[in-house]
Amino acid sequence: MKKDVDITVIVPVYQHWDLAICLFDGLGKQSFPKDRWECIIVDNGSANLPDPSKLPDFVTLLHCEKPGSYAARNVGLKQARGRLIAFTDADCRPVNDWLAQLWDAYENGSGEGLIAGGVEVKKLDSGKPNSVELYDMAMGLPQARYVKRGYAVTANLAIPREAFTTVGQFDNARFSGGDADFCRRACKKGIDLDYVPSALVYHPARSEMTELVTKLKRVKGGQICSGSFSRRLKFFVRTFVPPVWAFWFAVKKDGLSFYEKMVVCSVQSRLWIVEMCEVVRLVLGKQPERR
Repeated sequence: MKKDVDITVIVPVYQHWDLAICLFDGLGKQSFPKDRWECIIVDNGSANLPDPSKLPDFVTLLHCEKPGSYAARNVGLKQARGRLIAFTDADCRPVNDWLAQLWDAYENGSGEGLIAGGVEVKKLDSGKPNSVELYDMAMGLPQARYVKRGYAVTANLAIPREAFTTVGQFDNARFSGGDADFCRRACKKGIDLDYVPSALVYHPARSEMTELVTKLKRVKGGQICSGSFSRRLKFFVRTFVPPVWAFWFAVKKDGLSFYEKMVVCSVQSRLWIVEMCEVVRLVLGKQPERR
């Protein structure tokens, strides 16, 4: 029987195994001692799987037949040996001291609180960003803002194993929003959420409009098809309100020229139209996006 470790990293993968190269490279360079952590990758029904023998030696590959990244994360939890469970995504790249930073926060904290690490969306290759990349860099995954609202995204979220005993697992039925749902349930149990921006992961900026649309549809599915009736009604109504706050956030964003801010607002306007159409589609009984 394998002994327990300090940290278990859990990552769900659906189809895009090619994106995990940067993740594996980042994990392989961690300063945290290799014998004190493990990595569990949970495939969620990909059509093409890599040869397990060609995966890094720190990876344990599991499989989850039930669709949904949160169902996959729950499968990983059943096999996790770590005292602290660190979640990230297959397309993220952690900095070299990511695990060390998370562990320091865990040891110096109450030992019970959730830990949200920093997430920076950036263009990882050379060249000038296009309009979609500009939008994603300006608007995508503002972890600090999420933490102020009482939740964090699983692109960079660490949870003590004991917290799952208190709160329960992720909602298996969700394709999106399961991280926010878990954090809010934890808050109701009196569990704190701490923000450690130095425990950073980089998320590649999406470069195609279809990628933004897919993400938006997945998020809308989580909002309209899960949770209480009052919460679903709130998201339904909010969808048809012009995204003034999003425009304001873009205009106030540091590091962007006036032209770039207008480009971001233009993309936001196009996504709002897609958002309204998707909500109508879901209300008519269509299946939510899972990718």
